[in-house]
Amino acid sequence: MDDAGPALQDALKVQCFGCGTLNEHGLQIKSRWQGDELVCRWQPPPHYIGHPGVVYGGAIASVVDCHAVWTAMAAHCRDHGIALGAGASPPAFVTGRLNVDYLRPADIEQPLELRAHVVEHSGRRSTVTCRVLQGDVECATAEVVVVRLKEA
Repeated sequence: MDDAGPALQDALKVQCFGCGTLNEHGLQIKSRWQGDELVCRWQPPPHYIGHPGVVYGGAIASVVDCHAVWTAMAAHCRDHGIALGAGASPPAFVTGRLNVDYLRPADIEQPLELRAHVVEHSGRRSTVTCRVLQGDVECATAEVVVVRLKEA
């Protein structure tokens, strides 16, 4: 992945635990377009350990959750010509359902790569699939239903 391009989270600064550049205690994920996929590379801090040497599964779910929401929001903005960080805020998106299948333990010392894309869109709902990889090893897969909130 080309990490030289700007991360979406740097264009739209928010407080979110998972992705918020304004939340010093958050996960600080960075997501970038690579073709039709939104890709995130994240190094789990040592305190996100579960079983010795393994990333805590709840941390993986949190990263997937936030990255999937960004995927749905970024796809919506791209499809509707909305520039992130251009003054007007994009619509808000939240998680409606998160389903993670853990396939292999993820090594706490290796970065995770998340690859997500929208597979279905209907009204305010988008279904996002996400793969969690370490190198060529698929550690988890997820399906996330993301909902665009009604505008006030």
